[in-house]
Amino acid sequence: MQILFSMTKWIGVFSLVGLVGGVCLADEVGQQKIGQTAKDSEAENSPEIDQTNAADEEAKIKAAEEAEEAAERAREAAEKAELNKLELEDPFTPRYILEAIEVRGNDKSRGDLIIAQILLKPGDVLDEEKVDLSRIRLLALGYFKDVRMRLEKGSERGRVKLVITVEERNTIIIDDLFFGWSDTNPFWGGLGISDINFLGRGLDLSFAFVASEHQQAFRLGLFWPSVFNSRFQAGIQALVSLGEERALSSKIAECQDASCDPICAGLPASDQNMPYLRAGGVINFGIRLDRIHRLALEFHAEHIDADVGLGEWCDNHPFNGYIRPGQSTFSSMTFRFTRDTRDDYFLPTQGMHLVVSIELASKIFGSDYEFSKYMLKYEHSFPAFLDHAVRLTLVGGLIQDVGERGSPFFSRFYVGDYAFFLINKDSLPRNLELNFSEVVDYGDLLASVTAEYDIPLWSTGKFFYRGYVYAAVNFSFVTKAAFLASSDEWSGRTKRPVSFDIGFKVDTPVGLFTFSLGYVMDLVF
Repeated sequence: MQILFSMTKWIGVFSLVGLVGGVCLADEVGQQKIGQTAKDSEAENSPEIDQTNAADEEAKIKAAEEAEEAAERAREAAEKAELNKLELEDPFTPRYILEAIEVRGNDKSRGDLIIAQILLKPGDVLDEEKVDLSRIRLLALGYFKDVRMRLEKGSERGRVKLVITVEERNTIIIDDLFFGWSDTNPFWGGLGISDINFLGRGLDLSFAFVASEHQQAFRLGLFWPSVFNSRFQAGIQALVSLGEERALSSKIAECQDASCDPICAGLPASDQNMPYLRAGGVINFGIRLDRIHRLALEFHAEHIDADVGLGEWCDNHPFNGYIRPGQSTFSSMTFRFTRDTRDDYFLPTQGMHLVVSIELASKIFGSDYEFSKYMLKYEHSFPAFLDHAVRLTLVGGLIQDVGERGSPFFSRFYVGDYAFFLINKDSLPRNLELNFSEVVDYGDLLASVTAEYDIPLWSTGKFFYRGYVYAAVNFSFVTKAAFLASSDEWSGRTKRPVSFDIGFKVDTPVGLFTFSLGYVMDLVF
């Protein structure tokens, strides 16, 4: 009962409040209607007041439009003013003007050669990123063990001097060591040596030779990567090769035709040799587009004298189509584009090296051989776990011949130049374009992929500057060239294109040496 009484009480209260509120709301609405009626009556009786209000409204609208136009003109003036000036992005960040550049520690290298690699010049605003890139450029030259850069106070406030301290390394280096043995050449050996900073002017003077009982080759070259510290480059190379391609009798196919010429039928009875002479050279001109890009043009000319021997016309002749018998001339023009962002000339840990080239041999250049050759090489290094590095290398090539003897054999692709160890491979890398192996793996289409993992052992030695161990895997495929006489000459590499290598690299004052277990295994097996 008490609960029911309470509810009844509150219901009564709410009803009373609602009634009062309704009366008030009705009174307010009534007052608004009375006021509006009065206003309408007043408006009908006062036309002059309407005209005055309309004029006021029009004036207000015009004033608003004028204000908007003035604001638009102000915005345009402000934008134009912004275009007419350049201010610091952060006015509180200090800016220093480079007053001078000074080189220290250069006993052999000319100072102007070093300064030419710096991406800043006196008068420029100091840029730390350009300073770091300049240091990488100097290290990439291969002339210095270390390069340190620091700033010193200038002659007045806000000016600084860039001091470059270099630690020079020996620039007379051994580029190549040649040695090996095979069934066709009991032993061969040779050496490639160069001074990559000849006379301290950045000239690259090189000499190389390789010799065996039957074959010898020599190279002498001079390359100037920055002529008088300019963007232009030039080079020249002389070459002489006394070669001898040798085909073992077991590799020569039997004559398949019943009416075979007696000379052709007798070819497999003994080993066949093809001695030849090559003498000529290469002239190079180029331009550095910027710090990482180069364009080059090469002209290559040679005199060739080859003794192909009897039966050169035979289908089973091992050297059928290799080269023109007797004397001939080979000349070509090569266009080359290079992009190089590697952080180190000898053992890069980051950056890429791209080389794209097109070689054209034609009668227009006085050549007896006509073909086009396209090459691409891409190498990229990546930093890996700790201070390890991964290097990926892609190589591709294509030769298109014009006529039966479009390209001489020495300009073709050789699978041994790219592949590592493989059991029963029987093909070794060519040395100065001389083939010392017992098989012929020349081709007109090349595809090669190499992955290498480098693990540093030390990096602060006095004589042995740095040491690395590496492991590598390679996939190389070279098509059989159309001029090869028989499938027996093919080594079988294309059937098992994957090869492996493990080795050791050491950076010394006389160059970078690589001990390749894969090469030794190729010699033994």
